[in-house]
Amino acid sequence: MKTRNMLIAICALLLCGSIYSCGGPKTGGGDDDIKTVPAAKAPLNISIYLDLSDRLIRTEDARGRKMNLSQKDRDLAIIDYIADCFKEQTSGPQILQSKNNIKVFFYPAPDNSGIATLAADLSLDIMKYQGKDKRIALDEMKEKFMRNLDAIYDKTIQANNWTGCDIWDFFSNKNVDTQCIRKGFRNILVILTDGYLYDKYHKMQDGNSYSYITSTTLKDKNASLIVKRTGLEDLEVCILEVNPYDINHRDQLVLVLENWLKAMGVQEITVAETDLPVNTQTIIKSFLEN
Repeated sequence: MKTRNMLIAICALLLCGSIYSCGGPKTGGGDDDIKTVPAAKAPLNISIYLDLSDRLIRTEDARGRKMNLSQKDRDLAIIDYIADCFKEQTSGPQILQSKNNIKVFFYPAPDNSGIATLAADLSLDIMKYQGKDKRIALDEMKEKFMRNLDAIYDKTIQANNWTGCDIWDFFSNKNVDTQCIRKGFRNILVILTDGYLYDKYHKMQDGNSYSYITSTTLKDKNASLIVKRTGLEDLEVCILEVNPYDINHRDQLVLVLENWLKAMGVQEITVAETDLPVNTQTIIKSFLEN
């Protein structure tokens, strides 16, 4: 009897030790049953930078083929899709706690008061709303964006006054930091441009490095963009609708842009040439889900 009782006591001690040896009691049949709580995703901070240069009136792609869709239609289709992705990520039960925000902007700003008024309404910061107003603002966002952008593109094309697109200065003078980067957010910058960077007020050259990209600079296989800063590790950049005038310059144009962004510290980079909206949507989806 004593022997039996001793065996029972020993078994009890061994069982107790096995339960607490990993820091406490467990439920279920083993390690596979332990549920881990996934890390919370960083809120979205999406910025869409539009190039309102003469690319808007181009009718051919780099291969000399007539484009079935205008650049305006291509751009609006891209923004429409991004707005849908943003809404999907923001809506649902999590909307009350959401900090997501999205905006569309231009740099330099068009010298047109009508466009400036329309552009002022191209943003949504969900944190600025309370309760049911969050859902109302989210539901109204896309229609408002598309209506205003349609008018902005029409006014820009009608004015026929092309100021260029100074993407180089936007990054180099750190406008990108204040406009597109928030601490604790997933900062995504989507740029819609043909890839040519030029502004008459910021035209510099240092050997084979330039503050602009033109058909002339792309003839030099060693050409690059001047790098004036670093520290952009918290920014992801997706450049879409690249459309060189010469198909032979395409790879060089993409390489110059990629190398410039990498030198500034950008970790996640996508540079893609103009394509049908359905194909571009695949690129956007892959980038956003990265």
